[in-house]
Amino acid sequence: MKLVFRLSWAAAGKKRFKSEGARLLFEDYAERLARFAPVSAEGALSAPLPSGSRLWLCDSAQGKPLASEAAAGLLRKLEVQGTKELHVAIGPTDGFSAADRVRLKPDLVWSFGPLTLPHELAAAVAAEQVYRAYTIVRGLPYHSGH
Repeated sequence: MKLVFRLSWAAAGKKRFKSEGARLLFEDYAERLARFAPVSAEGALSAPLPSGSRLWLCDSAQGKPLASEAAAGLLRKLEVQGTKELHVAIGPTDGFSAADRVRLKPDLVWSFGPLTLPHELAAAVAAEQVYRAYTIVRGLPYHSGH
């Protein structure tokens, strides 16, 4: 299953990360994830997802907080179902509107809790949590060692 991180705040043609530290952290987890699946980082969703794709929207205000084990269970389910791509979208500057959620029809609206995070840090947290979910699914020691 291919992983596509949708960095919705990043305008086309502009740097996706202003913070070098956040970029490096995101890239570190993207590189780790590449051991399990192809990974890419793209801009906002502008077209319908390809057939066989699923969408998780990261939204602190409207999302559902998940324990890492629950995220791993959802990831495992997507793999078993033969999902071709999982798109994980970090919101635009003002977040996802109710209209966005209706238009995009996400499979999950995911919250990292009540904290407000800068978009770049939220992208790094999303990448780390997806990586953690993969290590749980694969029975690797990363999760139990933290």
